[in-house]
Amino acid sequence: MPVDIPSSPPRLPLVDLRADDVEIGNYAALLDGLNIGLLVFTPTGSVHLRNTRASALLADASGVWQDENGQPLGIAGRPETQVLQTRQAILQRAIGIRNDASGTCTWCKVSAFPVFADDGGLRRVLLTLADLSRYSPLANESRQLPTHDPLTEVFNRRYISLLLDDETRRARRYGTPFALALISIDDFAVLCAANGSPAGERVLGELGQLLGRSLREFDMVGRFGADDFLLILPNVRVSDAVIGLERLRELVDATHWREGEPRLTISGGVTEYGGEDVAALIERVQSLLIAARAAGGNRFCVDLEMF
Repeated sequence: MPVDIPSSPPRLPLVDLRADDVEIGNYAALLDGLNIGLLVFTPTGSVHLRNTRASALLADASGVWQDENGQPLGIAGRPETQVLQTRQAILQRAIGIRNDASGTCTWCKVSAFPVFADDGGLRRVLLTLADLSRYSPLANESRQLPTHDPLTEVFNRRYISLLLDDETRRARRYGTPFALALISIDDFAVLCAANGSPAGERVLGELGQLLGRSLREFDMVGRFGADDFLLILPNVRVSDAVIGLERLRELVDATHWREGEPRLTISGGVTEYGGEDVAALIERVQSLLIAARAAGGNRFCVDLEMF
C-alpha cells in the first residue's frame, strides 16, 4: 500500500579517502576478485600500481583511449588527469580502450577518485576499470557508446539501466541498501500543448541540470522516458531517501521557470531494493509513480512495507 511522505547520509567511498598504500594494495586485490581493474597514480601522473585485471585490460600499452563518442581521449581528457587538476571524483564514464595491434575496442565503465595525505595534499589517484563486454547489447558496439541524453545532460536510458544492473549486483553481493526513485513532470503533455514542444524541451533540460546539481555526488540519474527520470540512490534506506527527495520536490515547486508559464511540479515513486530482479523493481517504482499522479500530483509515494 503506497503512502505519501511529505540530508540523506553520503555514500561510503569505495576506499578511505586517506588510505595508505597498504590499504590501497588490499583494495587492488579485492577488485581483482571482482574482475575490476585498478590503476593507482602518483601526483605527477605516473602509474604507481596496477592490479592483475588492469594489466589484462591494458595489455597493449600503446592502445588508444577514446570517449563515449569514439573520439581519441588525450592525456588532458583522461579521468585521472581531471582528478589531479580538480581533486574531485570522476564517476561512471564509459571509455573505450582500443588495441592497436588487433583493432578491437574494449568498453569500460571508469571512475577515478582522489586519495589525500594527512596534510590535505593529493597523494594518489585511483582509477577503476569495469569491463562492459558482459553486457551483450554493448559487446559489438566498437565505435561509440554514448552515455548521456543530449537534451537533459543526464545519463541516457541504456546507461542508467546498466548502472542499475550493477547496483543490484553489488547489493546482492554485499547486502548494501539502495533506494530507487522514478520521477516525472506533472501535466507535461498539457505544458507542451499550451507552450509548444520547444518549451517542453527547455523545461526538461533545466530539470535535468537541477537534478544534477541537487543530488549527492554518488547518486545517479538518467532520463528513462519522455519526461521520466530514474534516480539510483546508493547506500541509503528508503526512509532517508524520501526526505531528501521531498526537499527536491519543494525546490522544483519553488523554482521560477518562466514568466507567464504555470509553475512546474514533479511526482514520483520511491522504493528500496529488496532482492528482486531489475524488471520487478522497475515495475514497483512505476506503480508508485502512477499512484502519486492519481493522488493529484506534486508528491512522492512509497511502500509502507519498505519502512
